[in-house]
Amino acid sequence: MRLIQQLAEAISGIAGLNRSGNHDEALAAADAQWGKLLDAPRALIDAVDTPSLAAMLRDPAKLRVAAQLCHQEGHALAAKSDPVHAQLRYRRALELMFELRAAEPDGDRGDDEAAIRELSRLVPSSLIDPRYRTARR
Repeated sequence: MRLIQQLAEAISGIAGLNRSGNHDEALAAADAQWGKLLDAPRALIDAVDTPSLAAMLRDPAKLRVAAQLCHQEGHALAAKSDPVHAQLRYRRALELMFELRAAEPDGDRGDDEAAIRELSRLVPSSLIDPRYRTARR
């Protein structure tokens, strides 16, 4: 759990970098956190589909952190006028939140549901993998 706490603190720092307009630094910091979260090359993390990534992460706390990292990367990319890659990160974040919801059906969902609502506004239904479209409701 110490790792999760450290990652949560790092995400808070990444969000601060985004708020202050330091988007390149936010992206670099997020990339470094992926290395701590999952012992796999970033190219592999980006290449696998969301269910495979969720299986690699296994732990609901890691799923939550991964979704938050994707969300912050999306913010940085959108601010850098890269809407295509921002959309991919937002979509991955939303799909990871749906994986988290399935992995933790009885969990406390307050913040998770708020994140899902925000991401749902950013990601059109047509872009979400069909397996998650029913989970969106």
